[in-house]
Amino acid sequence: MIPMKKLVMAAMLLSSAGANAQTYENQFARPLHDVLADIQTRFNVRLKYDIDTVGKVLPYADFRIRPYSVEESLTNVLAPFDYKFVKQDAQTYKLKVYEYARRTDADGEKMLAHLQALYADKASWEQRKACLRAEVRSKLGLDSLMAKRVISKPILSKIRKFDGYTVQNFALETLPGLYVCGSIYTPRTSGKHALIVCPNGHFGGGRYREDQQQRMGTLARMGAVCVDYDLFGWGESALQVGGAAHRSSAAHIIQAMNGLSILDYMLTRKDIDKTRVGVNGGSGGGTQTVLLTALDERFTAAAPVVSLASHFDGGCPCESGMPVSLACGGTNNAELAAMFAPRPLLVVSDGKDWTASVPTLELPYLQKVYGFYGAADKVTNVHLPQEGHDFGINKRTAVYDFFASVFSLDKSKFDEKKVTIEPQEVMFSFGNKGELMPATAIRSFDALAVYFDKGRFAQLQSDLSLEKKAAEWVASLQLKDQKTAGYVTTLIYNHLRAVRDWHNDHPFTTIPEGINPLTGSPLSELERSLIADSAMPKEVHTKLMNGLRKSLTEEQVEAILDKYTVGKVAFTMNGYKSIVPDLTEKEEATILAHLKQAREQAIDYKSMKQISAVFEMYKNKCEAYLNNNGRNWRQLFKAYVDKVKAEKAAKKAAEQKQ
Repeated sequence: MIPMKKLVMAAMLLSSAGANAQTYENQFARPLHDVLADIQTRFNVRLKYDIDTVGKVLPYADFRIRPYSVEESLTNVLAPFDYKFVKQDAQTYKLKVYEYARRTDADGEKMLAHLQALYADKASWEQRKACLRAEVRSKLGLDSLMAKRVISKPILSKIRKFDGYTVQNFALETLPGLYVCGSIYTPRTSGKHALIVCPNGHFGGGRYREDQQQRMGTLARMGAVCVDYDLFGWGESALQVGGAAHRSSAAHIIQAMNGLSILDYMLTRKDIDKTRVGVNGGSGGGTQTVLLTALDERFTAAAPVVSLASHFDGGCPCESGMPVSLACGGTNNAELAAMFAPRPLLVVSDGKDWTASVPTLELPYLQKVYGFYGAADKVTNVHLPQEGHDFGINKRTAVYDFFASVFSLDKSKFDEKKVTIEPQEVMFSFGNKGELMPATAIRSFDALAVYFDKGRFAQLQSDLSLEKKAAEWVASLQLKDQKTAGYVTTLIYNHLRAVRDWHNDHPFTTIPEGINPLTGSPLSELERSLIADSAMPKEVHTKLMNGLRKSLTEEQVEAILDKYTVGKVAFTMNGYKSIVPDLTEKEEATILAHLKQAREQAIDYKSMKQISAVFEMYKNKCEAYLNNNGRNWRQLFKAYVDKVKAEKAAKKAAEQKQ
């Protein structure tokens, strides 16, 4: 077997030859990576790569560069590959794949100008709104799913009593066997209460985190019944469908269905004032907030937090997986939020994420639409220019003030210190591991395939398989700290997915055929696949290993690496001990070190054939070491084989005598 570094060097020579072959008459083609390196030097900027440039050749390369503009040059160079750049500071640009859900502030400004040209008064806006209401539902694919819902009472836990409020867990069956779980925070006062539905966002810890409980408990103390619930594929939902299910367009539809189903149930309660129905969430929960108001007119006040923009639809498939933004010829979240006019709307924004444009871009637009109803004062913005993307105290305070004003809540009850922060285990409906889940509950995303286009979720099925593998590997460590276990599981899953994606995107056919200059033999398919996969960015490996060593003991790290390589280190080491029974301590340590190097290198390859090939390279090193150390490996191996054959023959003869 050829050493890996030499294989890669040979591949580079062959790839260069292939690239030159493409530089035919008048094409002026150059490797994309070389062109970007030139731009970096020419304009004295730093380019951070989140793209794959391996094997990519740019035609008319130098003619795309504009000597007067780095940004025009980057646009021209990246566009043929569906790549883009994001300016991070005056000298730094991050190169990324095209994101259909994310645009620029300038794009948002142009889109809002286009939209405003479509309606100049209340009558024309109402026509537009009617179109949006119908097409958003259609693009989302909501109604067909809603028609299949289970209409039943939720499973409710015992009520837990605290200072000024109570908490009760619920599990509401939506589709057959599929549950949405959450908590209901209720004031301890009698009478009719306002209702605030609170879809969760992508903040770490989900709905169980401290600031979420503080907001729910405080609003309940002030006089509102608040309901929060898991994202699809998060929290208890992950026990049913797996975490990878969240990163699917199915999540976009199911989360909307869950929010509306919870609203339906809550409005059957006698303690709810149907004239005071709010919705409030942050980040991805803010995106859901806007979508829910566009889908259902029963909401009377809304407060999306650190989410609303005219140029960003949400970075997760649970926010933008379905083509809602294509409704009625094209829309965005700002226009969907405008559909809420003239009812009270609070938009909370900050200066360090995509909502930085709200005061100068989205707010004036919303005020204009609200102005059609003489209600421009009903849309307000709390902008926090020095803050970033979170649901911190200033954001929560803005929410408290807003709902206190529009729902006549008791602001004197605002005291987050009065809220009891519960451990997440107490907030589960089905126990830590789903042990209390009904027998009829589904436990696989596959069970939902009947509701969706199966072909659309082929990638997701692979993701779920990798997620399950990562979870099983980490479970074998029996870690006591669940936060660490969750982090390591995600770390391994991300690495497995990166290895898979690189392997699938760079098949052996991307490496040219030909004679290997080191052996004179044709490159085999296996050698070509090793070369292709060895070009995966080293950051993928480094991130995994640094994360593992930060979170685990060295023994635990080795246990995970053994899972990747199905225990090849121990198996191969035992083989050497059998072949060379008198290995010295130094020889054993040297061989073990080589095998551990093989193991760490092999984790970046997808197939077992590749992993075995990597180990074969290091076995050659081990055998060369033994030869150089006075051993005769060939004779030792022959003697071992002869011994095994003799033992088998003796065993067979003994069996025949019996």
